[in-house]
Amino acid sequence: MKDAPRVVSLQLLEGESREHLTPFGAMTQSPWVGSDLSAIPATSAFGLLARLVRLNVLAPRDLFANFGLRLRRADDLSEVMTFSRARQAALAKALGLAEIPHEWNLSNWFPFRTHAELLRDPWSFRYCPVCLATGFHTLLHQLPWFHQCPWHGCALRTQCPQCHAPTATQADWVVDANLRCRICGHDMLVTERAIAATSLAPKGARAFLETYLAWVAEQRAEALLLVPDAPSGSHAALADLVGMQKTGVVSRWNRNVAKVESLQAHQVEVLDELESFRRLDVLHQERPGFLQVPNLMRRAIAKVACNLALKLPPHTLTDREMRLFLAGLGIEVPKGFQPAHREYSGSVSMLPPTSVAGQQYLNLTCLHPSTYRAAIRLVDVAINNSLAMGYHGQVSPNEAHLVLQACRAILCRGYAEGLRSVLSRHVPELYGMSRDRPHLSQPWVIVILENSDLSAVRVVWRPIARVNSGEADVLDQADAANRRRQRAAARGRTRKRP
Repeated sequence: MKDAPRVVSLQLLEGESREHLTPFGAMTQSPWVGSDLSAIPATSAFGLLARLVRLNVLAPRDLFANFGLRLRRADDLSEVMTFSRARQAALAKALGLAEIPHEWNLSNWFPFRTHAELLRDPWSFRYCPVCLATGFHTLLHQLPWFHQCPWHGCALRTQCPQCHAPTATQADWVVDANLRCRICGHDMLVTERAIAATSLAPKGARAFLETYLAWVAEQRAEALLLVPDAPSGSHAALADLVGMQKTGVVSRWNRNVAKVESLQAHQVEVLDELESFRRLDVLHQERPGFLQVPNLMRRAIAKVACNLALKLPPHTLTDREMRLFLAGLGIEVPKGFQPAHREYSGSVSMLPPTSVAGQQYLNLTCLHPSTYRAAIRLVDVAINNSLAMGYHGQVSPNEAHLVLQACRAILCRGYAEGLRSVLSRHVPELYGMSRDRPHLSQPWVIVILENSDLSAVRVVWRPIARVNSGEADVLDQADAANRRRQRAAARGRTRKRP
């Protein structure tokens, strides 16, 4: 009679934790080929995973069994491994790492405080051909202010270098052929070169990456990015804001970058600023309607309307409308003025600032909401999100002056663009004026803080995306969205801004 099979009972020792128990534990006892992070400095999560897949001959179905990554074949692996902290945590745990590497967080590559989702739409895998051939990829290559690899000098690509087909980064590769072009068969990750580079980082990469990460950490401590609602053109805006030199050399903020306005704080005696902050507080409303223009902004706002009126072709405005456009600066109608042969328009008369009882009021429906919301967010930063009534206890005179100067610049440009856009319905000739052609853009603002005090403001304007809509229609759509949010707020609900 055969011996009865023995039953082996496995029990945890008293006091032993279950946290370390994992179905992937056996795989972490022996290192994966190419998993030594010391040889690949500041690698991205996707770059490391692509390297492991190729050097260990893994299939897509092996991702869950070996790394705990549950993915669909249509998923863009580079996007998922960049933005999913859960997938990054699973990979780090499977590799026996104590925590998710600092370099896997895209936000840690920005020289200002903001969320990494700005680069997600649209997202495309971006790489250096020389680096990727050896199985190395870093999130620095995804940053829009870099156009070439800093240590190789190669132009960063998003397509196959041979046939220019989009780079395939979906989780549906053929074994031993991930990152291989499906059109021409060009292999962007060369197995032999990756094996040879398992113990050697790209020349110059380690020093540059260490210097860059130290620089952005320093900048991030004092720089805050104010992102517009429904941002468009985020990649170009961020590239302009950073102003990184094309050579890839780390530099301080470049004050000569095109399309960037810098306003520096300076010692001045500021009058009437408390009243100015109080008036700007109306911009917190979902649909502000009219702004009682602060005294220090009145002439600048009036000058915008006056300058445009004087540039318009003959027979554009009626005599009464022209007087309203010029009233802010107290200018008389020019003797050679040729009025329009039409009835007076009430809607056109509401475009220039209106004077009532010695005060100037600006119709905010001709400004895109991203303009005046950028201004009020700048105010909120200066007063630490407190009531404007109490700003004098928290904001120094220099800060107050800087904020109001920046708000004036933002509101004036937003008003100039909105004025041309709305007026274009009545004056189509504006589209033939090169400099004053109607267009809409949104401000991206960076505030620089030194010892918790606001010391500088930088603004970049980027075009607002529009699809089959005129500029005036875009403003109407934004105002309609404001109305819906206003009604929702009145009913005790809030609507998320688009």
